[in-house]
Amino acid sequence: MILMLTRLDVSDNSGVKSVKSFKIYKNFFASIGSLVYVSVKEIKTNVVCKYKKGTILKGIVVRTRNNLNRSNGNFLSFDSNSVVLIDTKHDLIATRIFGPLPIELRRKGLLKLLSVGSIII
Repeated sequence: MILMLTRLDVSDNSGVKSVKSFKIYKNFFASIGSLVYVSVKEIKTNVVCKYKKGTILKGIVVRTRNNLNRSNGNFLSFDSNSVVLIDTKHDLIATRIFGPLPIELRRKGLLKLLSVGSIII
């Protein structure tokens, strides 16, 4: 569960290291697959990045620390809250996604994320 002003890691190769959410689209909290508006807080030092600190972007939540209940009785939780950055046309900014992605993104219609990701849980 992601609330406003939550610090999130970025799990793609866009050059941004961490962001802070300031608006959750259509809800009070965000879960996996939700759209959030974020502000860039840290940039990776070794990578050339076209975004500066304070830039406002959109992102999709791909991992949360909160438990995700599945229909078979299992639950899933990750080590960190992570987001993947998208542009205004809802296309991915990056070309790679690091770390595992949950299969629940498929039910939300985010097949492009799953095709770019390497590990699907």
